[in-house]
Formats: sequence, C-alpha cells, structure tokens
Amino acid sequence: MFFTPWTPPTPIEQHLQAATARGDWDGQIGALAAAELYVAVARVQADGLVPPAPLAPYRDPASGKRCLPVLTRGALPPWQPDWVFQRTTLDELALEWPNDKWHLAVNPGQPAAAVLPATPLDRAAWLEVYAETPPPAPGGLLSLYTGPLHGPLAHGLACGAPLSVRDGVPWNELGAVYRDYGADRAVLRDAWGVADPAGWWHLTERLLAGAGAGRDAEFALRAREGLAEHAGSADAPPTTEEWRQAVTHVLLHRAAPEAEVRAMDAAVTRVAEAEERLRGEGDAVLRPGERVASAAAYDLACAVTVARLGLAARLCGPADAERVVLSAGEAARRTYGSWPAFAAGFLLGRELRPGGAGDPRTAVHGAPGQSGGPDHTAPGHAVPGHADAGGSDCETLLTHRVLTTDPASPWLNIPWS
Repeated sequence: MFFTPWTPPTPIEQHLQAATARGDWDGQIGALAAAELYVAVARVQADGLVPPAPLAPYRDPASGKRCLPVLTRGALPPWQPDWVFQRTTLDELALEWPNDKWHLAVNPGQPAAAVLPATPLDRAAWLEVYAETPPPAPGGLLSLYTGPLHGPLAHGLACGAPLSVRDGVPWNELGAVYRDYGADRAVLRDAWGVADPAGWWHLTERLLAGAGAGRDAEFALRAREGLAEHAGSADAPPTTEEWRQAVTHVLLHRAAPEAEVRAMDAAVTRVAEAEERLRGEGDAVLRPGERVASAAAYDLACAVTVARLGLAARLCGPADAERVVLSAGEAARRTYGSWPAFAAGFLLGRELRPGGAGDPRTAVHGAPGQSGGPDHTAPGHAVPGHADAGGSDCETLLTHRVLTTDPASPWLNIPWS
C-alpha cells in the first residue's frame, strides 16, 4: 500500500514538524512565536448568545497530558457553521495561561502536532523567544500549499491577491477565517456596513458590477476603447484631446445636461492623469502608449476578499463564497486580457475610488487610516473596503512588485485564460 506524503500547508507547520521530529524545544517555540494561533469557540459563545465557557483541557491520547489545544493557521479544519476561531499569539497564551499543570497541545492529531509543558518557567521562556522573534515582513506573499493553486477557483482567488498580500494572509484560502471571527465580523460591519447575509449579498453584487471608480470614469474608459476600435488603432490609443472631444460629442448628441458634460470632461482628465502616474512609477505599470481598459479590477479584488470575509463571518456558506470568487474571476477575464492588464486596472481603480489619489474631492466613505480600508498601512490588520481614503502608494507598489516578480506568485503561475 502506498501513502501520499503529508504536505505542510505553510512554512510554520513545516518548521514545527521538523523541530518536533528532532526533539528541538527551542525550534518548536521559535516556530510558534512566529505563528498566529487559533482557539476554537462555539459560535453561540462568540456571538454572546450564551455566557462564555472557561477554557477546558482535554487528555491528549498520545502523551496522556492534560492539554489546552491551539491550531496554527494551516492546520485549521474545514469551515463549519457552528464553530469559529479566535486568534491569539504565544505571548498572549503565556500571560493568560490558566493552570500551571496543563500542557500546550499544538495541532493535536496532525503530523505537525506538538505537546509542550507550560510551567511558569516555560512560559517565561516563551515570552523571551517571542520578544526576540521579528514580526513578519510586510508585503510578503503567503500561500497555502494545500489550497487551490490551479483552475478557475485559484484564478478567482488570485484576483484578490493584491489585498491578501497587503493584509498578510494566504491568497488562496477560502475557509474558516480571514483574520479571525470577531475581527472579520467587525470589518464587515464597521467598514462596509454589512451585518447580515442580505447586506453581504447586496455588497458582493455591487462589487461584481465593478463601478467603484465611478460611472463617469467607466463611461470614459469604455468610450476610449470604442474610439480606438472604430479608428482601427487598438495599439495606438487616441490622444487625450481626441478622447475628450469624442466623449463630449457623444454626450451632446444625447442632449446631456451641461453638468454631466463637465463631469465627464473631469473624468477624462482624472483617468489620463492617473495613467500618467502609473507610467511614471519605477515599476513601469504602464509602458508608453499603453492604456487601461477598465478600473473594475479594484472592485473585483474587493469582491473576492468580501467573499472570504463573509464566509469567515458566517454570513454565507462555502458554496456562496465560491460562487462570488468564480464570478469575480470570470468578470476579470471578460474585461482584461492578461494579469498585467488586470494589475493596471486594479491600480487605476484604487486611484479613482472616492477619496483616492486621483479624486480631487474630499473622501466621503471614511477617514484616512480607518481600519478595514483598502489601503490601511498596518500589514495584517487591514481588510479591503472602500471605507478608507488614506493609505500608502509605496505599500501598494510593493505589493504589485511582489505579485509580478515573486516566482511563487499566482500571477506568474496561473494562466490568464
């Protein structure tokens, strides 16, 4: 009989398994100090419907020890409607440990399992190792080796990769958590105004429609594409002045109000200026003469992440979340011809969103730095949304560079069509 070798889902499980196999206590603690750890909680408790139960140990069958179980991210079980996960860290466990006689069981019953003593001296050592462990570098690409890596679902998840990289979460996960249950529900509620399944569905439909950059901007972009096709110069886009005149001609032919004509003229200027900034960046997002077909990529990336958030917050089930991700991938393929074109559309959409770098108006969807906004600058603590007008251009370009150069990037490994 042949057995398929176990694949560690992330480097954390790989390091933990290797350290346990060689009896390396320091290596085990070092792996846990760099990890996000999760504790399972009944959803009725997490929602405050019943009083929280005290942490209860179990008898580990392998060691016979009384243990409190925690899981690393890659070891989380499949999504369940009635059980959720709260995030913790090694230092929080050390400071809040309830019983000196209990042990810490990490990933019990799995190949990357470990059972560690948790006496006061042990916990003091945990704190020392945790303090010496550097935090994850921002802008790193994280993958679940056991998650989707090829096919339509992976393609759809890869459309949300710019936000996954920025948030410090695996790009190809559709499961029990985004960050953790409480944080995921809070972001949907506070940044998106979503607190129930109906609101989640309405939000995903709006994002999949891809109009976050504004009706004027999308109309202007479509008009330019039509002008180029009509002129038979798909590879030689019209000048900004030709574009402006064509848009104005269409609106006047429709007897549009003067205010609409002025708004569309301003939209053409905004898009042209934003594209020029993308040509001027060091990463050369756009080469001379290249143009962006649509700014919808930004909304489609947000749709993927909102699908993941909704699943994690138990506002939808796995089939519904997967449907949104697949729809985002299909919409992206209909709109763009390649990953570079999608990336340019994402960056343009980010600039053109309300309050973005390309919007001369004051932000109307939130305050700079608000948690949950699309460009919050603290990696690992932000979740995408249209709620934030602040953010870091450098961070966004770092994410772009990672996804276009890292050999493990889905944008370099998943065919566009």
